[in-house]
Amino acid sequence: MLIKLLFILGFTLLALEGLARTEFIQDKFQVASLGNYHYLFEVKWFQLERYVEKHGGVDVIFMGSSLVNSGIVPGEVNQAYVEMTGGEPLRIFNFGIEGMTIQPNSVVTELLIETYHPQAIIFGTEIRDYYAKNGVVVAERFLSDDWVQYRLGDFSVRGWMADNSTAYRYFLAYRNWMTWEFHDNHAIVLHRTAILKEDGYDVENRVATEHTLLPDPSNDEDREAIEFFAGFEIDDGRLENLQTIIDLGKEHGVTIIFLEMPVVPTFYGYFERGEEEHVQFIEVISEIITSNGNVLIPSPPEDIFPEDGRSDRVHLNKFGAPVYSQYLGVWLANLAENEGLILSNEGGIE
Repeated sequence: MLIKLLFILGFTLLALEGLARTEFIQDKFQVASLGNYHYLFEVKWFQLERYVEKHGGVDVIFMGSSLVNSGIVPGEVNQAYVEMTGGEPLRIFNFGIEGMTIQPNSVVTELLIETYHPQAIIFGTEIRDYYAKNGVVVAERFLSDDWVQYRLGDFSVRGWMADNSTAYRYFLAYRNWMTWEFHDNHAIVLHRTAILKEDGYDVENRVATEHTLLPDPSNDEDREAIEFFAGFEIDDGRLENLQTIIDLGKEHGVTIIFLEMPVVPTFYGYFERGEEEHVQFIEVISEIITSNGNVLIPSPPEDIFPEDGRSDRVHLNKFGAPVYSQYLGVWLANLAENEGLILSNEGGIE
């Protein structure tokens, strides 16, 4: 009897899995989930999956925090790169994730390399990546996820199912459909998925008006940020995350390039030592990056951006991102022509 029940259960699960993989069901279920609390990571992960299916692979993945998410337009990078090199367009994807520092992103780097085998990863970084107090809760919750841990070698049934079962992914996406908050949360996921560009670029429409002013301690938000960065020090653990990303490139034969993401100079008014903190930060990461044979593309001067090109002191918007992206395309073209940088991944994915 037990064997018969197990047979019926196995057959039912296989039937559900087969049904879940049909176009009819995939059209009905608008989103899937890996079970990770960070839904914006999932939105990007599944968007990249669709991008790779359509284009047969990916050459270059831009990674980083929200600064990359809304600050780099793959199409603009491509345009500048192709115009200078005369080569074929690259398959470029923006995998910037809101709230993700270099700590969880060092793990995401491993996941992306092992899954999609890009020719290059270009990692956008900035000073807050290396502050031990920044992004702690996000990192802890993201890294403790069953699927993430499974991909890192810690087996669990839930992790395996999230990685292998389409039906289970749909179950995870809709498992809370009877709760009060499901409708609102689901609507947000659908909206963020709908507005995301095919290549992962997330358009920022807001325009800042006071970003060139120094932080005001009498302003609640500015005061909170000043207090948060009091006693700032570059954390050794975060530098180890930087080294991990470099080592992953060497291990897997993936080119790793770093960017100093551009922030408004007044941003350093949040730090006790102001611009001195910025200078020290660049010295420290430059030494690690260049000593390993990698490239750090410097932040451009602020005056290349239009007055309406930012949404706050650290983020570019839809007017500033294309300018920065063209700047990056020129840099990559120069590296290709003068240093022999190869960005095209002709082999696609394995």
